[in-house]
Amino acid sequence: MDEFFGTTLTSLNTNNFNELTLVVGNESCDLDSAVCALVFANFLTWQYNKIRCKVCTKAHRGEVDMPRKEDIFVPVLNVDRSDYELKTEVVYYFRSKGINDSNLVFRDDYDFEALLNKSKSKVVLVDHHVLSKKDKFFAPFVTEIIDHRPLDKSDWIYREDVRSTIETVGSCCTLVAQRIKDLSALMAKDVDFFNSCPLCIEMLRATIILDTVNFSTDLNKATPHDKDIMQFLESLMKGNNLEADRQREHDALIAARKNVSNLTPAQLLKKDVKIVGDVLIPSFPILVKEFLKRPGSLEAVSEALQKNNCSVALLLGMDLTEGLQRDTALYSPRTPEKAVQLSKHLEEATNPSLGLSREQLSGAKDCSYYWQLNLSASRKQYIPTVNTFTANK
Repeated sequence: MDEFFGTTLTSLNTNNFNELTLVVGNESCDLDSAVCALVFANFLTWQYNKIRCKVCTKAHRGEVDMPRKEDIFVPVLNVDRSDYELKTEVVYYFRSKGINDSNLVFRDDYDFEALLNKSKSKVVLVDHHVLSKKDKFFAPFVTEIIDHRPLDKSDWIYREDVRSTIETVGSCCTLVAQRIKDLSALMAKDVDFFNSCPLCIEMLRATIILDTVNFSTDLNKATPHDKDIMQFLESLMKGNNLEADRQREHDALIAARKNVSNLTPAQLLKKDVKIVGDVLIPSFPILVKEFLKRPGSLEAVSEALQKNNCSVALLLGMDLTEGLQRDTALYSPRTPEKAVQLSKHLEEATNPSLGLSREQLSGAKDCSYYWQLNLSASRKQYIPTVNTFTANK
């Protein structure tokens, strides 16, 4: 992977490439998004190098001794570089695998809009298919989408020939692994890519373990597709006790994700956030009620709403210390009636039912606070309902 990073970044920084493909993860930049971007860009580079035919192209170059510019495939972590430290499990995992921060490409490292417009370019979206306002400029360049969220076509702005793999599974890494497997088979290369980059196997596997809570039957986040891909990946690995290793991997990643004791409320709000319309939706690796106990938490929410030009905050919390717990709260200091309306909309949601049980939270009387009884419902399940609400307002 070091060779991939080195060659790709050198070509990008020197403008020495033929065609540019950006593989862009979602704005939350969780481990699933980051790993999908890195692994799929790595695979596309490998695929390109396997299928190009230098002998066939020599005749079309004019001067046969002139170096030919190659296509490059760049993974983009869709957060500013300064916010990377907030992604505690990503930072922990990448550094543990020897991935240097300086080799990563972040959202503010380049003017991507200008870069796409001045180059022969493509964009692959991984782990999302609904673009935020600031990312709308990607849309005309999108040629492929790989996502595990429920399909949302309310703002489908892509070309008719875009190739989409959208399937509700536990982890987007499952779909990326399947796509690599299928494309390799078409080349009659089968598992050659995985064998050439065992680190990609490890990264996909670890992320699926985290996203499915190590295939917990109580939480039921894993699908048969996740299980099949896990079996496939582990068939390529050496080791006799992979089941026990799964739990160790899961526990280490959970501990890294929860390690937010040094983060301020403002940083926690930026750690894992999505914006849907004018609704700010941060997700915490702690319960919302614990977040709200931190000094200055509601003030930080108000500032985040103003900074992002949003009117309502939908706070989502999760804790895995003693089994999974989830809670949520809504807050709107400027338009409290809108928070009440969205609360009612979420209470009445049926696809799926979120199982919201209202409680009064001391110290946060201005919030609508709920325990979430449907433990399998993450932010992915909230977003379509929020989209429906914002579209009608």
